Amino acid sequence: MISRLRNLLPAPAQPRLGNPLLQYELSKAQGRAAGRNFALQLTALMLLLAIAAALYAGAFGLDDAGNLSGRLWGSLYFPALALQTITWSLALALGAASVRAERSRKTWDKLRATAAGAGLALRARWLGILYRLRAPIAAILLLRLLLALGALLDVTAFGGHYVKMLSAAAAPPLVDWRVGLLLIALSAALSLAQPLVMIGSAAALGLFLSVTVAERFYGALLQVALVALTVVFVVLASAGVNDILGGRLIISDAAQFVLILAYSSYGDWGLLLAHLGSLGAVWRVAPAGAYVCVGMAALLLLQALFADGLMSLAEQTSERRG
Repeated sequence: MISRLRNLLPAPAQPRLGNPLLQYELSKAQGRAAGRNFALQLTALMLLLAIAAALYAGAFGLDDAGNLSGRLWGSLYFPALALQTITWSLALALGAASVRAERSRKTWDKLRATAAGAGLALRARWLGILYRLRAPIAAILLLRLLLALGALLDVTAFGGHYVKMLSAAAAPPLVDWRVGLLLIALSAALSLAQPLVMIGSAAALGLFLSVTVAERFYGALLQVALVALTVVFVVLASAGVNDILGGRLIISDAAQFVLILAYSSYGDWGLLLAHLGSLGAVWRVAPAGAYVCVGMAALLLLQALFADGLMSLAEQTSERRG
C-alpha cells in the first residue's frame, strides 16, 4: 500500500532516484527493528480493539443480537470510530509539527534555498507521516476488510436473494437488483479508500498549518479547535443519523440525504454502510438513500483533490514566506 503511495510522488521525490530527504524518511520504517515495531504495534492495537469490542458488546447486550456479521459490526463500530478519530488527530499533529522541527534544527532555510527543496521536503514529510502511522492505518483497513467479508457472506444469504430484498425495500425501489449489487460493491470499495484519503488529508492540512502558522501557540490552538470540531460533528451527526433511522427525527428528504451523506463521508468514513443491515436501513428510510455511496465517491474525489491542492499551496507558501 505504502509503495503505491510512494509511486505517486513526482519523479524528483522518488527514493530510487536519489532524493535524500525521502530516503531519510523511509529509512525510519525499514529494517528488522522497524518491522518488529510495526508487528508489535499492530498486534497491540488489534488486541485493544478486540477487548473494547467485547466490553462494548457485553455492556449493551449485543452478544445474541442479530447474525454474526451484525454482532461484529455492532461491537466494533464505536471502537473503530475512536481509532479513526485518534489516527486522524495524530496525522494532523504530526503534519503541524514538521516544519517547526526543521526550523528548530536550523535546516528549513537551507532546504528553501535549494531548488524545489521545500516542496520535496514537504512531500517527503507527508509520506513519512503515513509511514509512522502505518500500524493504526493497517488496523483500520483490517477491520474494514473483516466487515467487507461479513457483507460478502450476507450477500449470499437466503440463496442470494438478500440483495433483491434490499433493492425492493429501497425508497424508491431500485429498478433492478443488479444495481443494488453494484451499489453495495461501491460502498465496500469506498470503505477501504476513505481511511487513506482522510488520514492523508489530515497530514496535508497539518503541513499547511505548519507552513502558514509560525507561532507554536496559535498552531496548537488551531489543532485543538479542528479536533474538537471534528469530534463534535461526529457525535452530533451520529446522533442525528441514528434518530433518522429510528424514525425519531423528522426532517425534509433533502436534509436526511445530506446529513447521512456528510456523516458517511466525513464522520465515520463509511462504517455506517459497511454492514448490510445498516445499509439496508439507510436505503429503506432515507429517500434516495441507496445512492448515498455515489455522493460519497464524488466527495472522496473532491477531498483527494483538496488535499493535493493544500500540499501545492503549502509548497508555494513555503517558497514565498518560509
